[in-house]
Amino acid sequence: MPVDKEALRRVPLFSGLDADDLAHVAALAVERHYDRGDIILLEGTPGGALQYTHAGLVKVFKTSPEGKEQVLRLIAPGHTFNDVPALDGGPNPASAAAMEPSVIYSVGRAELQKLMLERPAVAAAAVRTMASALRHLVTLVEDLSFRHVTARVAKILLDQEEATADGQPPHRLTQQEMAAMAGTAREMVGRALKELETAGAIEMRQGRVVVLDTQRLRLLA
Repeated sequence: MPVDKEALRRVPLFSGLDADDLAHVAALAVERHYDRGDIILLEGTPGGALQYTHAGLVKVFKTSPEGKEQVLRLIAPGHTFNDVPALDGGPNPASAAAMEPSVIYSVGRAELQKLMLERPAVAAAAVRTMASALRHLVTLVEDLSFRHVTARVAKILLDQEEATADGQPPHRLTQQEMAAMAGTAREMVGRALKELETAGAIEMRQGRVVVLDTQRLRLLA
């Protein structure tokens, strides 16, 4: 199935390309479909391809030798992942898996390198993309180091509310998924949700989190 070139225009690296260049990238890109739970990338394996979420939701995560999972980022439609090995040619720094049925576009490193050499705007966009990723990781380190579990869970719920308000399709996170994002155990997430419910920020309805007071949730986060 041909890759939608107008979808590729939403990728910051390609937004400045003219119609011919964009059609060229689209012709070289590969479209893949994944079901919920399918592994897209494995940490440590040779990668080199830029990945773009066209539809669905992807989690980028690290796994400890004991099997503990730490989610680094959720990649919604319109965003890329695996940027680092696509730029430096090294192994995948983290794994990626589909959290729901997803459609992923993949652009090879060789083509990306050629575009960066020929189109300075693509290279500048790559720098901005890496800077944004670095800021996100610094914030993640801050959250894991300085926020207690209830504040981390509050921030996760707040981020989900803001993403939905921005037009991203809603995704109902399980307590296990929240635990992987907060760097804690599922039982601790359950306690945190009870605290947030007691504070009047959320309400649990048949196991589903409903945000009642965004401002209060923001203060708790």
